[in-house]
Amino acid sequence: MRLLHQLAHRPSSSSGALIAYVLVAFAADSTIATRAQEARIEDVRVGAESPARREDTTLRETPRSVGFVDSKKAEEQHLERLSDFSQLVPNYRPNESNPIASRPAIRGVSSTVGQLGRGNINPVGAEFDTGYIVDNIFWKYAGFQAGDLVDISSFELALGPQGTAGGKNTTVGNVVVSTQRPSFERRATIETSFASYSRVIEKLNVTGPIIDDKLAYRVTAYFDKGDGWIRDQVTGASYLNNDRWGVRGQLLYVGDDVTDRLIFSTGAQHEYTAIGAYTTGPVGDTSLIYANGTLPARSYARNVAARLGKPILTFDPYRPYATNAGGFGERHLMVSNELSWTLGRHTLTSLTAFGNSRVIGNNPFGNQELENSVGVFAPYVDQFSQEIRLSSPKEDRLEWTAGLFSLYENAWSRTYTRFGADAAAWYSRPALLRGLQNNRDSKSRTFSIAGYGQGTYHIDDAWALTFGLRDSYEIKEGSVFSWDQLYANQYSFAQQESAIRAGGGQALFDTGGQSKTFNSVTGIFNPQYKFDDHLLFHVLVARGEKSGAINNSAQPILDSALNFKGWQPLVTKPETSWDYELGVNTSWLDDRLIANFNVYWNDIYNFQTSLTDASYTDSTGQPIRTSYLGNVGHLRLRGFEFVGRWSPAERLWLSFNGAYTEARWIDYANATPPTDWIWPATAGSPSAPLTLSRSNTRWENLPLWSFNVGATYDHPLGPLFRGLGPEWDHPVTGFGYVNLAWQDKTQLTDPHSVLQYWQPPFAIVNAGLGLRTDDEQYSLSIWAKNVFDERPLYSWSPGDASNPTTIGLPSQPRVFGGTLRVRLL
Repeated sequence: MRLLHQLAHRPSSSSGALIAYVLVAFAADSTIATRAQEARIEDVRVGAESPARREDTTLRETPRSVGFVDSKKAEEQHLERLSDFSQLVPNYRPNESNPIASRPAIRGVSSTVGQLGRGNINPVGAEFDTGYIVDNIFWKYAGFQAGDLVDISSFELALGPQGTAGGKNTTVGNVVVSTQRPSFERRATIETSFASYSRVIEKLNVTGPIIDDKLAYRVTAYFDKGDGWIRDQVTGASYLNNDRWGVRGQLLYVGDDVTDRLIFSTGAQHEYTAIGAYTTGPVGDTSLIYANGTLPARSYARNVAARLGKPILTFDPYRPYATNAGGFGERHLMVSNELSWTLGRHTLTSLTAFGNSRVIGNNPFGNQELENSVGVFAPYVDQFSQEIRLSSPKEDRLEWTAGLFSLYENAWSRTYTRFGADAAAWYSRPALLRGLQNNRDSKSRTFSIAGYGQGTYHIDDAWALTFGLRDSYEIKEGSVFSWDQLYANQYSFAQQESAIRAGGGQALFDTGGQSKTFNSVTGIFNPQYKFDDHLLFHVLVARGEKSGAINNSAQPILDSALNFKGWQPLVTKPETSWDYELGVNTSWLDDRLIANFNVYWNDIYNFQTSLTDASYTDSTGQPIRTSYLGNVGHLRLRGFEFVGRWSPAERLWLSFNGAYTEARWIDYANATPPTDWIWPATAGSPSAPLTLSRSNTRWENLPLWSFNVGATYDHPLGPLFRGLGPEWDHPVTGFGYVNLAWQDKTQLTDPHSVLQYWQPPFAIVNAGLGLRTDDEQYSLSIWAKNVFDERPLYSWSPGDASNPTTIGLPSQPRVFGGTLRVRLL
């Protein structure tokens, strides 16, 4: 594959400005994971390769499995969230709800967790298997993925181990987002959308020169506000609403041998999207049946009546009675600078970035107007990164990129359990009064430095060999400190602390600071054979590795008398991935049909997820069961991916992509048992198992098959509104689109569970129609998301004595909207 790609930005032919252009060469690895840029002024022409051509070039020439969405599609189809883009590329699920709970997954694999809902809820300090890159900058923490994407140039999905041509190392793939660059052509666009649930979206995009041919700017901003679709019956608050804003400012300097791009981005949200009552809902009383055939002594409803003397108010998941409901607060700031020098025939690029993410959770105490206890998580993350790349020109037989990468992340988080007015009666602890709180403060620091290099040697016109190597040295530091918030009252501090323990709070402890170093090696071997201009075969053998994760939930292991037995591990082992792939890129019918196919086999060793430790015993001789973030011996991913587009008629384009994904535990002997395998001990009955083996079992929450298909069509209508006056004398084009995202049935419960729940197959359909003037000055469209109001479930729990049967609520119902876009300049 050619490593360097050119972009040229052209003004409309009606512009009276001098013709100029900026030639930008991107040095990228074969996955398009990162890009180094070369730019110089030769004229004053500013233009761009058409989005359709970029997509065609990417799909035809990339010798790896990829997905691509261009700017035109993102704009016309109102793709604003990562979940929108995931419906147009294969094998990617952002699993976004808020920056705390989001677990972006490629090929089903996400951070510190093999299945959704299993594992450590605290992702701070963990290494993600998936990467997120915006304008060549790698952002490590999921909080930096918050906000809407409103000025997209392209969205790309690169699958397989990454990092040999820049950025940070990841084991299963990267999401690569490019935003629109400043232009030397003046342009201002305002877009207004109105949609269901009183939603209003305002967007502004302004660009132009500050100093002709030298310095340009771009400012984009958005405001997104609307009601949620789940209404609280106490306060009237609407959950899963929209309330966010963001601003991005850019400066681009272009000299004879130097270009510099400075980007400032900030945004915030205050939405009812926190975990708990907003994303799960009750559908009935406890339905738990223990695996030994017994039932809980009391159901949830009977316990509420017996302990609190209160009735159950609702088992309708869409009509909650939440207590102390509040919005979820998040803000982020990101600054980056990309400086490129042309050194003879080579390009030297410096990428400097800083970002911080602040989250203040505000979960409700729960449903039914109860006030037992609530868990809240508030992380604060700062990231600094610096990268230097040197890239060869694209014309050479050997094209190469080499560089140094460094990253420092400083993260602090507080996880606390706060008790409410019903806690004393619910837990039968009179000292557990309202306002008591157990806090766990965790700190994690990551310092990473790496050297990398990747080259493509073109043996001849048919054969090329891409090879890359990266060595990363990382220092991980972490600590966890637990403390209580107590009050002077009729109970002693000792009584209050004992009550907090009985209510599920942790003991007082301090792990002390721990530090570990890791050396991670990533390598790729990626030969390709170009049979002709329409057939490209490629093979990938890749080794990916990520360092150990900080377990921010680490705690001491205590027996029933609070005697210390040992510590849960604070830092996990590193994770290693071996990936083997075979693919073919094809184009037919004069490039009107492009179809790519890829098969892969991926073994991951020491996969980081939750484990159960039962090696310690109580003073009575009974084993002590604790769960923690650790390493599973062996996980295997096998699958098939395809992606393509076809134009069967002029102006009609059909797109298609999909995947078969099998994720299977190979060696997972000590998995945490599901709730129905943890029955209470009774005399004369067998004890519940401490762990269960998941070896040779498939993952739940991951469909075997998924695919996305879509169609777009536009047709010239001429000066349709000429009769309304001379100001309406603009040629008009009508356009429309429809997309369908389908996924196979999905198992939502542990395969050992007595009651099994499967989400049946479902399809989400989005569609839209519109008119735009041929000069793109005006565009008017109507659109719908989730046309048939599909509401798939993403989790199911039978509950227990303290919880009802619950389901994971879908993120969005059917929504209709309309958009007017006006270009002022």
